[in-house]
Amino acid sequence: MSALSTAPASPRRALVFAGWLLTAAAQTAAAQGTSPAPPAVPESTPSVAGQASASAPSVGDAAPSPAVSPPPAAAAPAAAIAATTAGVAQNNAWGLWPLLAGFRVTVSGYIHASYRWISEPQNYALVGRNNGFQLPQARVVADAQWQKTLAARVSVEAASEDRLSQSFPGGQMTTRLRDAYITWAPLRELRVTVGQQVTPWDLESLRSDAELPFVSRSVAVEGVQPTEGFTTRGLGADRNLGISLHSGFIGLGRGTSFRYSLFAGNGNGQNQLLNDNNIPALFGRVEFAYWGQAGLPQDQVRPMFSVVDDFRKPILHIGLASQWNPRTVGNLPDLMRETDAGVAVDAAVSLLGFDLQGGFLYLRTSRDTLTGVPDLERLGFWGHLRYTIPRIPLQLTPGYRISSYAPRAHIGTQPATELDGKFDASYTLLYHTLGVFLRPTRTFPLHASIGYTFTGEQEPNVLNNDRFEADIVLIF
Repeated sequence: MSALSTAPASPRRALVFAGWLLTAAAQTAAAQGTSPAPPAVPESTPSVAGQASASAPSVGDAAPSPAVSPPPAAAAPAAAIAATTAGVAQNNAWGLWPLLAGFRVTVSGYIHASYRWISEPQNYALVGRNNGFQLPQARVVADAQWQKTLAARVSVEAASEDRLSQSFPGGQMTTRLRDAYITWAPLRELRVTVGQQVTPWDLESLRSDAELPFVSRSVAVEGVQPTEGFTTRGLGADRNLGISLHSGFIGLGRGTSFRYSLFAGNGNGQNQLLNDNNIPALFGRVEFAYWGQAGLPQDQVRPMFSVVDDFRKPILHIGLASQWNPRTVGNLPDLMRETDAGVAVDAAVSLLGFDLQGGFLYLRTSRDTLTGVPDLERLGFWGHLRYTIPRIPLQLTPGYRISSYAPRAHIGTQPATELDGKFDASYTLLYHTLGVFLRPTRTFPLHASIGYTFTGEQEPNVLNNDRFEADIVLIF
């Protein structure tokens, strides 16, 4: 029994020794094929690849003890560590690693769902027949910022409702681009933004759709939408493609700040491939704000935005804006040139839970091609008063808004006849809105609003088209 059990031992040892020699030869070949100048590694972290090469014997070396040689499974992590170290060394050599490490990328967005019910008048069949749920916004925003010098934003809207540029009942929701810009901020006093961005016009237009004080904007800014009444375009402005020179909050001492924005762009709205003519549109806005003893808010590298959207609002805010926008309308070859020139003034006071805001907008359109057609003047104003109830855990803010819009005003122009003047005045609108804003806590990412608007038209355009609105917004 002893002879039979020990007889195969010698062939078994020979096979094991032959396998070990093949493994050692493979390791030696891998070590000889490695770059002669491996990347430097800190002394505190010895290179695993280096250990593997040192322990791998050459063909003529005597066989070392198997306990010294690393197992074959260590080759994979050794190669991975060597590749990573080489990549870091290469990035450092090119100066890319510090640059990329300085970028901070964030993804955010919000979903805005609403319900609207509009009374159905007996004298106009196109109003009040499309009541129901709506999805005004479903937006995803990607922000990238490098230190405090460079920033970029791309935002995409999954819901296509556009209450400033008009929509229609038969439309369908599609995805569209909202923001796409790059901001260079060498100084707080001077910054440059290129791309599609919010136009620096009036305070209502600058508001974020996620932080509206009421369910919708005032009639002076967004006009009358289809299914709400006689469709009328408002005085507000949305995105435009162009370049802006602007600033952050420039301190003027004692908690006072100044901001400005000068914009030159195409002037024909968002997501337009080309300008409608060869002449740029010009917009400009300046703002003064008083923040109190707490000082100025944290600066943000981005184009001009509405300061009343933030959690911390200025005690007093005053804004002035103007625009000059030469436009080309019509279809080839029948093109007509028109020029919009206007001003906007707005103010806001936030103190002791009270939120008082108001704005005035004026726009005059001259007919550059049809010189015989008189200029069109449009005038609108809005104002609201809201109060946040104190000493309760949730944010409960009831409010009231008044807004007037005259799409055919006569201030610098005179109607041809008295009858024409009365006809133009019949399009004047006066809306009263009551609303309640509710947030579970003052910093909770979910809030809701309800509102009821009493519409007022002039004879013979009176409609029974009062409307109820409710919405909910989730910010992520």
